[in-house]
Amino acid sequence: VAMGNLFKYASLTTKIRAMSGDLISIDGFKSLCECDSISSAMNELMRYKYYRDAFKNVDVSTLHREDIEQILMLSSLEEFMGLYKFTSGTPRKYLNLVSMYNELYILKRILRDILSNRPRSLNLKSYAKHIGVHMDFNMDDLLAANDISQFIETLKHTEYYNCLNEVYSKGGHTIFEYGLALDSYYFDICFKFAAKELKGTESKDVLSILGTRCDFLNMQWIYRTKKYYKVDNAKIYATLTPHYYKLSPDEIKRMTEAEGADEFNEVFDTTYYGRLSSKLFKIRPGLEEFYMATLEYLYTKNKKNNPYSLATLSYYLYFRELEISRVIEIIESIRYSLSSEDIITKILKLKARRSFA
Repeated sequence: VAMGNLFKYASLTTKIRAMSGDLISIDGFKSLCECDSISSAMNELMRYKYYRDAFKNVDVSTLHREDIEQILMLSSLEEFMGLYKFTSGTPRKYLNLVSMYNELYILKRILRDILSNRPRSLNLKSYAKHIGVHMDFNMDDLLAANDISQFIETLKHTEYYNCLNEVYSKGGHTIFEYGLALDSYYFDICFKFAAKELKGTESKDVLSILGTRCDFLNMQWIYRTKKYYKVDNAKIYATLTPHYYKLSPDEIKRMTEAEGADEFNEVFDTTYYGRLSSKLFKIRPGLEEFYMATLEYLYTKNKKNNPYSLATLSYYLYFRELEISRVIEIIESIRYSLSSEDIITKILKLKARRSFA
């Protein structure tokens, strides 16, 4: 390890290691899935400091999915702020990007509600102190927006305005189109950070995650159009993220020009990801499931190879986020009285995995 990195990351790595000790293991998840009521599931969660802290002033028996989601999102933002205060230099610049990712998540949630004419699914008042702080928008105005044009107008003085307005002026009407535009903008900023701020292995690790995310974003978009919509190939090309990592422009071209989902899969099987898929899975997973497995594989590998780097921090943030979304799904499944077998199969998806994944 370069001495500079060892020095720069020693205390942060120690702190993150301690926090990682509280992440729920696969066996812990199995125990949670086997709970037969919400209250026993909440008792099981109370074995972990993170959840004891998150739910400390709450009567858990009265909580609905939205409340639990709300509480856990807030606790993850609180924890994030704690980490943020603890860092400086490169790790802090990296956390600024994570903060932007959190912000985009919330913008996409509001967008989804507006586009599907649903009431707001998050009570964002409580997030205001963590989100949009360095941005020039008012959370109240954003939540008051009744349609897409008002929503975009509210973001007039922010860095997100141009990319959203461009989709709007081209007649964009799905959450996927707006989400893709925000993601592409975000990736541009992240790639610049990795190229400018980071060196050597650290740069390579961060680029491996970013590149993988972009490849999957492109594959998911192409696959969706083949399976669900009839989209002109020229339009598909126009909406792809212009960053390639393990996919060559030729492979992207063959996927885009595939006739339907089956032919897409044939092309996919010949790519780097097709080979990785058969390494991680016994049977072909859905693209979404494979994406999660690939990220888990990369974050774990990077952290193991370079513990004194951003890899340990990004590993922790990823697995905490994954854990929270699993916890929310498991509790919801228990509420609907699914059997523990079904919950384990549906959420942990262990059956299809090869053992070393």
